[in-house]
Amino acid sequence: MKDIHQLIYRINENDENAFRELYSVYYDRLFRFAIHILRDEMECEEAVSDVFFNVWQNRKQLLSIEDMDAYLYKAVKNKCLHYTEKNKKQLRREELSFVVEYLPDNETPESRIIDDEIRRELTEAVESLPEKCRIIFKLAFEDNLKYKQISEILSLSVRTIDAQIAIAKTKIKATIRKYYE
Repeated sequence: MKDIHQLIYRINENDENAFRELYSVYYDRLFRFAIHILRDEMECEEAVSDVFFNVWQNRKQLLSIEDMDAYLYKAVKNKCLHYTEKNKKQLRREELSFVVEYLPDNETPESRIIDDEIRRELTEAVESLPEKCRIIFKLAFEDNLKYKQISEILSLSVRTIDAQIAIAKTKIKATIRKYYE
């Protein structure tokens, strides 16, 4: 592998070939990392490409970066989380899969109104969670990430992830419990 510091220096001097070399050294690894977060190849390609676009745009600041590996992985993580947030409106419209099986399965107009009301309440309950708790909950249940993946992405322990999921479940159960009493 080429000396990364030498590539960075050349990129700082507007050397497009050096930038292409850096891209080829890191792209596959960053893409594989992104796929663990987003699970959508097209979004991963966009996220990683966006990061490299930003690297080129900010090439004059690259010399101040001490650890290029850490910098690029963290940039991809942040970009992926940005994509997750960007998709939040779409995700809100989807039903929470872990709750759907508990909803009544009858087709009366009254039951549909109640089902819609419960779904609205669930969405509000999830959105009212503290920010960290909400992000963890959505990564686990909407994006189907494992606790270990979430802990790596957010730089938290698996125990913290588990505790935050427990808090979220407790608050959400309290919200829907009134419909089943």
